[in-house]
Amino acid sequence: MDTKAMFEEKRKFSRSNVPGLKVSFKLLDPRTYSTYHEKILEAAANISLGGLALKTKNELPVNGPIGLDIKISPEHKSIRAFGRIAWIQRSSPQSSDFDLGISFSWWNNDEDKKLVYNVIKNQEA
Repeated sequence: MDTKAMFEEKRKFSRSNVPGLKVSFKLLDPRTYSTYHEKILEAAANISLGGLALKTKNELPVNGPIGLDIKISPEHKSIRAFGRIAWIQRSSPQSSDFDLGISFSWWNNDEDKKLVYNVIKNQEA
């Protein structure tokens, strides 16, 4: 078995840890686009132009549609984006928390996407 191939990076976008990044999300019911779960999260683990990762206490459905309000910092307005839950796993076997990966599918506007791009580049510098 080729172990190098097993551990190759599959992401298209570089991820950045942004201190203070806060996210609130609404899991959407695709039949009615109404909210059936809402949770305010204190921090996201990382973000890229393709998605973000965070911790949650809730086990959520993979491929579930999700609406996001992302707060980069107190100085910036909230960024609205939509996506889907790409993956979810327990943080550890003993933990009741989950690590959650969200893949972006739509941005409210191009300025929001540019802001995320600039924040990621500034963190890499």
